[in-house]
Amino acid sequence: MGRHALLVATGEYEDVRLSRLRAPEQDVERLAAVLEDPDVGGFTTVEVLRDRADHEIRRAVEDVLSERAAEDFVLLYFSCHGLTTPARRLYFAAANTVPDRPAGTAIPRSFLNEQLEDCRASGRLLLLDCCFSGAFVEGFKADGMTVLDDVGTGYVVMTASNAYEYAFEQDSLSLDAPRASLFTDVLIEGLAGGDADLDGDGWVDVDELFKYVRDEVRDRRPDQTPQYFAHGSSKPLRIARAGGARGGRSRRTASYTAGHLLVARGFRAAAEPVCRTLGPMGRRAVVFVDRRPVELSDASAIVAAFQPDDPRDSLGAGYVRDLVERVRRDAGDGAASAVAVARGALDGLVGAMRDGHNPVRLMRGVTAAATRAGELIAEAAVPLEPTDVAGLAATASGSAEVGALVGQVVAATGPRGPVLVEEGRGFGLEHEIGRGVRFDSGYASSLFVTDAVRREAVLVAPRVLLVSGHLPGRVGSAVDQVGPGHGVLVVCEELSHQALTVLLERGGQRPVVAVVTDHDRLTRLHAVVGGTVLDADLLETATARSFGHAEKVVATSWETLVYGGRVSAGGTAGLIRADAAEAPRVERAVRAVHSAARDGVLRGGGVGLAEVGARLHADAAGTPEEVAGWHAFAAALAEPARRVAENAAVTVDDLDPSVLDSAGVARSVVTAAAHTAARFLLVG
Repeated sequence: MGRHALLVATGEYEDVRLSRLRAPEQDVERLAAVLEDPDVGGFTTVEVLRDRADHEIRRAVEDVLSERAAEDFVLLYFSCHGLTTPARRLYFAAANTVPDRPAGTAIPRSFLNEQLEDCRASGRLLLLDCCFSGAFVEGFKADGMTVLDDVGTGYVVMTASNAYEYAFEQDSLSLDAPRASLFTDVLIEGLAGGDADLDGDGWVDVDELFKYVRDEVRDRRPDQTPQYFAHGSSKPLRIARAGGARGGRSRRTASYTAGHLLVARGFRAAAEPVCRTLGPMGRRAVVFVDRRPVELSDASAIVAAFQPDDPRDSLGAGYVRDLVERVRRDAGDGAASAVAVARGALDGLVGAMRDGHNPVRLMRGVTAAATRAGELIAEAAVPLEPTDVAGLAATASGSAEVGALVGQVVAATGPRGPVLVEEGRGFGLEHEIGRGVRFDSGYASSLFVTDAVRREAVLVAPRVLLVSGHLPGRVGSAVDQVGPGHGVLVVCEELSHQALTVLLERGGQRPVVAVVTDHDRLTRLHAVVGGTVLDADLLETATARSFGHAEKVVATSWETLVYGGRVSAGGTAGLIRADAAEAPRVERAVRAVHSAARDGVLRGGGVGLAEVGARLHADAAGTPEEVAGWHAFAAALAEPARRVAENAAVTVDDLDPSVLDSAGVARSVVTAAAHTAARFLLVG
């Protein structure tokens, strides 16, 4: 059985005699969202027409009704000006309607009635939110529509007013108001909140919805009388699932839009294969690449290859792709956990908006919760012990072999020592220990980046120019001393705008990277690369012999790693070579260890995040809507542990307590997931 809806909203009119209506545009978005919500309307298709001409509306009505099968349910909704002639004929205004020529420029009642009568769908519902809409029933043949107490399969019309009344916009309406028409507002309220489920059976039937809408509208505006006409009755005609028994929720109107549900739906579709990879028993996702199925276990590879079956899911899938890229860029590890947290947050926030909470206030709650979660992570973190390095690396990479190798390298370099990873020419893993340095200063401009995807500036076998003090603009002549086959790393204590401009110009001829650091790091780097530390006043004396040498340099926006080459003993840096398939896993392990050395560790398998989420619930503060956003995000922090346990077919209590996660990675997961949730809430 298919459930199909066509929503027609006309608020802007070409003829100035028809006043602008602010309600239709807002009403149609909220009603579409409620109907599309799988937990409420669950409609298969919802088409929305805004401010269209009469011929476009007629064609859309005929298309949606003529294609229906006997087991289908179809809903038409009109929000617009209602026009009546002296002979009491009713027309629905379109964007091009001429008020005194409605027969040729508006939608006549007779057209809608004929189309609905001819439609083969067993369930047909027409919702009319316009002035004088009760006139729709006038002129029907004697054995046509009648008012019924119980409505089953058949043809039903529900109107905002009787044949002589206006349908009012809310008195409090403003141009940016979340609520608009009284009739549609109450209708959405009854569907989304479940208040229209008068018998408490978990479903909202047509007759229940009308009784609820009639009572609520009359209570708020006694001069507006919704009407209800139907014929044909067998089993109850169900419109939506109920959000709960009547009175179970505060009476509020759902605040989400169709855009929110569209993003949430696509996000769930793309997030599911990623979440299945979590944990030691995580599955491999099967996705199609060039129409051929491939097995993938890496979150970045999965989201890059994922193609949704339904084009409507592409926007939400893009959210997942952006989230994974952000986490990998910032932390190197934790992308799948971030996807699990964000998915849980989006589900919780949709529920909060279904209860009527304002998205912007929910966003404030999410942002505040994420800030507090970062503080709780710092409080819960404990220092990384040397004996835990291999296990942490194995957890981050999903490979005991990688974990053991990283543990061996870090034992030589120290947990904060520089470790570079590059693709090797052979198979398997290789490593060497050499001279190197790592410091917390990155490239001076993103224009130095050589790898746009990873946002890294990478130099292979570069020459290194070390300058103490202020780097002047005449640095170009010094850089020109290096042969064209080599890149150049320039490290100084101060960098003028003129010098930066010159180096960027030289970067068009060869790879050039500039880094600003302090005197102590400059001295440490000199010990690794050799050459001469030049004073700014002596820059003109630079020759090729003044430059130091490095085997590889990798600079990001926040750090620089310099590897000087292998030594027989006493090395301070490591270089790991891995094949193309293994290199990303090794990088994740190395970055997780560096992050843990800096920020400490938590219980792994997502359990540490879940414990932070439990503490976060108790700290909620702010307005009720901000608290709702806070709680939605706090609950989502338990999702990684739940998915790890689910993938391993155990309970969360059975997860290995010895597994550790980097606290720095956990903080990046929280920050990135909160950013995604905030982006989602600001969908229009």
